[in-house]
Amino acid sequence: MARVFARLKLRLLRNGLRDRQRATMFVVSFVAGVTLAFVGFAWLSSTRTDPARAADHAVVLFGAVTVGWMILPVMSFSSDETLDPQRLVTLPLGQWQIVRGLTVAGLIGIASVAVTVALCGSFVGLAHDPAQFVLIAAAIVETLLLGVVASRTLVAVLAPVLRSRRGRDALVAFFAISILAPQLLRLANPGGVFDDRAVARAARIGRWIPFALGGTAAGDAGRNHLVRAGGELVLLAVFVALLAWIWGSSLERALTTSDAPAAPTRTRHSAGAGLALFPRALPFLPHNRVGAVAAKDLRYLARDPRRRGALISALVYPILIVGNTVARHGHKSPTLTLLALVGVVTGSQITLNQFGLDGDPLWAQVGAGNDPRADLTGKNLAIAVMTIPLVVIIALPLAAITSGWAYLPLTIGLAPGAVAMTLAIGNVTSVRMPFGIADRRNPLAANSGRGCAAVFVFFAALILELVLAVPAGVVTAVSLATLPLAVATVVAIVAGNLYGIGLWIAGRAIAARYAYWRLPEILGAVSSRRAP
Repeated sequence: MARVFARLKLRLLRNGLRDRQRATMFVVSFVAGVTLAFVGFAWLSSTRTDPARAADHAVVLFGAVTVGWMILPVMSFSSDETLDPQRLVTLPLGQWQIVRGLTVAGLIGIASVAVTVALCGSFVGLAHDPAQFVLIAAAIVETLLLGVVASRTLVAVLAPVLRSRRGRDALVAFFAISILAPQLLRLANPGGVFDDRAVARAARIGRWIPFALGGTAAGDAGRNHLVRAGGELVLLAVFVALLAWIWGSSLERALTTSDAPAAPTRTRHSAGAGLALFPRALPFLPHNRVGAVAAKDLRYLARDPRRRGALISALVYPILIVGNTVARHGHKSPTLTLLALVGVVTGSQITLNQFGLDGDPLWAQVGAGNDPRADLTGKNLAIAVMTIPLVVIIALPLAAITSGWAYLPLTIGLAPGAVAMTLAIGNVTSVRMPFGIADRRNPLAANSGRGCAAVFVFFAALILELVLAVPAGVVTAVSLATLPLAVATVVAIVAGNLYGIGLWIAGRAIAARYAYWRLPEILGAVSSRRAP
């Protein structure tokens, strides 16, 4: 059965290459995977001359790979193209056949191959004789199995939480805080840097964590502690078997238990009155197709955990960047207030697949008439209403921390232009590379998607956004350097917003022209039937 799953996974990958969009994303993923594999391999290989240092680096890298493999699918609500077990319910397969098959399928793909190559650097950095080579090879294999099994187990265990919207909201908030917590600890030690001593400290902690057992075993094997390394490999095998048992038990329960129906809710509206489409808090929304699309998307942004997760990341990343800057340089420059604009860029991931986030309900817009310009304008308006206030939320504490109140008007004033610039790229991406997203009410669908390709598309768009932001950044820097602050603020705001709005108009025109004749194709691409 494992062979059948492997052949099916390879067939899915091969058939995906027939589509030009998927083939492009595969190439991007392949290039990124090769780069990451080379970096990891070189990192571990460079420690060969110092066995103790090599062991510490192995513990950190093995543990980081395993933990990342486990939590990233849950954090992103997507992430690899492994077969969705929900589609296997009607087949005469036992739970352990599904577990074995999905484990093998999870080991096939660009990400798993890149991780394998990166970890193989431990052969160069740690192995000095055949016995050490064998033990390190076993550590790599068990680490790969641990990453696959742990990620599936986490999703299966969290199935009851992921079934409810409030549960998904809490999960998004929890992971956002988890990402932020280490940075807050680092702010308490501004002089801390990432060097060999920091790696050694992290390795001492990692040796007590079961997810780093593979690196611990490889490090002990490299230092010729063969018996200890063998015992650690046995413990790791037992841990993988325990997680597989938990996964199988949770999988059976999730596949045989239906979602509880939503409890009826009472509203203060009279019978037949319905819920008003246009929020009272936003009276400026036009009462036409643009305003209707914007109002609909605003409700989705407020209720959909996937979109809200992007907004949370837009709050977290500027804090991480500022924390790194303060920790490295040991000073608090007032100009750091401008880093609040990074929230607009990191939150732009919700602009890259705007129709894909709609999914099947997009048919209502298509059936209402062919007007992609109005649809894009409404979607962009909703995103602007949600993201521009984020700059204010981020900029206020930054101004307080860095004493950069004088730069607060400039930061807030540049926000509309920054949002417009990201929307220019997002509009084109949304119509040229739309893709369906699996139904998030199904917790087991959290591991289906387009693999890490979507992540690489996000980073490619991020790089393009940074390149397009260079002219506005140059004008702002020159104005601040040559003009009084008040005059420079006005000049930079006017120039930056005109530049950003110009890019947005051009991007919307390109996207609308392309989508005008292809709305049915876009609907087919984002349909749940096409969601991998």
